[in-house]
Amino acid sequence: MALSKQFIRESKSIRIGLFVAFLVSVAALFPRSKISTLNFEVGTTWYHQDLVAPFAFAIQKNKADYEREQEKARQSVLPVFRREREPSSVAYPNFFRSLAESLTVLLSKPTSDFRPTDTFALLSSFGLDEKEQRLLLADFDTCLIRNAVQKSLLLTLSQFLQPSVELLRLDGILDVPKSSFSGTEFLIRSQNEREEKVLKFSTVRDSAECYTTLRELLLQRFQSPTNDTLQLALKLISPFLRPNIFYDEAQTHEDRERAAAQVPIGEGIVRQNEKIISRGEVITPDLKRKLDSFIQAKMEREMPAGALQLYIGKILIILIIIGVFTSYLYIARPKIWRDNAMLLLLFSITLVELVAVWYSLQFENLSPYIVPIGLASILFTVIFDSRVGFFATVTVALLAGTIRGNDFPFALATIFAGSLGVFATRGIRKRSQVFAPVLLVFVGYAVSILAFNFSRLASLNEILNDLQYAAISSLLCFLVYPILLLIEKVFGITTDMTLMELSDLNHPLLREMATKAPGTYAHTMQVSLLAEEAATAIGANPLLCRVGAYFHDIGKTAEAEYFTENQNGNNLHEHLQAVTSGRIIADHVKRGLSIGRQHRLPEEVLDFIPEHHGTTVIHFFYDKALKTIPPDKLNIDDFRYPGPKPRRKETAIVMLADGVEASVRSLTNPTEETISQIIDVVIRKRLDENQFNESDLTFSDLERIKQSFIKTLVANKHKRIKYPGQKI
Repeated sequence: MALSKQFIRESKSIRIGLFVAFLVSVAALFPRSKISTLNFEVGTTWYHQDLVAPFAFAIQKNKADYEREQEKARQSVLPVFRREREPSSVAYPNFFRSLAESLTVLLSKPTSDFRPTDTFALLSSFGLDEKEQRLLLADFDTCLIRNAVQKSLLLTLSQFLQPSVELLRLDGILDVPKSSFSGTEFLIRSQNEREEKVLKFSTVRDSAECYTTLRELLLQRFQSPTNDTLQLALKLISPFLRPNIFYDEAQTHEDRERAAAQVPIGEGIVRQNEKIISRGEVITPDLKRKLDSFIQAKMEREMPAGALQLYIGKILIILIIIGVFTSYLYIARPKIWRDNAMLLLLFSITLVELVAVWYSLQFENLSPYIVPIGLASILFTVIFDSRVGFFATVTVALLAGTIRGNDFPFALATIFAGSLGVFATRGIRKRSQVFAPVLLVFVGYAVSILAFNFSRLASLNEILNDLQYAAISSLLCFLVYPILLLIEKVFGITTDMTLMELSDLNHPLLREMATKAPGTYAHTMQVSLLAEEAATAIGANPLLCRVGAYFHDIGKTAEAEYFTENQNGNNLHEHLQAVTSGRIIADHVKRGLSIGRQHRLPEEVLDFIPEHHGTTVIHFFYDKALKTIPPDKLNIDDFRYPGPKPRRKETAIVMLADGVEASVRSLTNPTEETISQIIDVVIRKRLDENQFNESDLTFSDLERIKQSFIKTLVANKHKRIKYPGQKI
């Protein structure tokens, strides 16, 4: 059976699963080498007790220096080549002699039997173009006619080829260009790995150099050859210039990595009982390397025996940090605590920020201020409220600082900058107002960076570097626009920014209502006023109430004349059966939902359309039907709104405001007493119909709602004194 959305959002099992998954995910981000109760940075003072080595350990090199030495070791390894065994040299002259004999047979045929295509096919293996083929054939044909075939280009090359090619292959022909290597030497290793020989690249040739050498030899062999003849000869010989020394890339890589692995990571040793650092000593780069090496060695000695202890420690640290935040949600924000979707949203934003912090640790010289935690602060405040935003910011900052190895300056700077962003964001009602929080986030980071860097006498370059990254992360806060749109879509929530945009009375739906259904529009404005004040009185969301009330009756616009507030003495229901009238009235809920979805109203606002009527009965037309139809033949559900019942305080408030406003409007001379009586009747009627069973309204809330309604209605219904001389 499919799980309902409500069960998924409120299930305790799912909530516990989310909590455990979050703990495990955050714990996985804690780098082993960074977990320590010690906190040290270059330039700071060591305030702990003197630290003495409990065991001997190697001082590890700086990561950049170590990687540089490894690269140097790799480059010192010569590239490895393999030399193939030389083939028989008989094939060189025989090939050209066989070709000459074939051409002799073809060219000696009678003219009627001669086919040029036969000769072209014979020469195609050399890659000669048509011009070169005709040049070769003309040379051979001329020599054949003169009975001087031995002087033809083909047979001359057969005599030239063997000594020339063998000379080049004897020196060696590389299969890769020399320019691929930066060194001057290489290694030839035998196939059985038993013998190797170091040669200079200058003693061998690659393909380009072989081509150049052959050209020079051909110029010496032929007396002033034409350029076409020279190119033809080079093309005929080139196929025989196959490399015989081959680069073994895999073996070279293996040898170089082996050499890099042999580079020692340590550059000195601290002996047992030797003092590492004294209290009050300023931490220098060398001392920091000693401290880092000590922590690393301590971790390696305690692992794997202390693996479980280490992991439990991580979990406890996380529990301590998030304990205050979750306790606040449980006590002060139970709606968020009981909503798994909201918890998932909180955990997701937090986890994304922490993953970014963890990833920044993979880069040695990257400032931690590149991570836009201020963006999370703004998001938390816009989506929830400023208090949730503040507690969430503190939680993310402490977790991030712990992941960075108890980086107290970074954590405090993040709390300060994020808090400024939270306080600047809490009054935001328009998307264009985000600039101020972004600016304050940067100011907060800038002040913190200057404070901590001045206190440790940091260089100007270090300060500017941190400020530069803080500026980048602050600019990333402008991504709050697209991220909010994505969050609203995925999690089905509506932020105050969206509600403020919808509260504009120039919204197309409201303008259409004012034109087509002016009575409904006036009713809507009164309901929104009542609902907003009542929501404020009981601590609900007044903005959501006001906007929900604006759109709760938009379904009446299509058939406005069927609703009393829009009729001018002409009641269309007098000519209809009661069942038909009831169906027309109830259908405005479905029409309203359809219109609202067409205009892409948020789901939280759409909920007001069906829930402000719940599953109540349209008693006027039901009672009218009873006068003509026996009760046993009348189905009361034909006169019932489709629902659902109000599922939150805000929709329940609008339900009451809607009923009270309509009832009070019918009074000819409303007083505080009659208004109070009307409100009691409406509340009692809704209670009898069990309309508030699914909402969080309490009897205390209902009493405060009643008093708020009385105050608002009495103020609206007060009488004005007549001016002197006024007759009307």
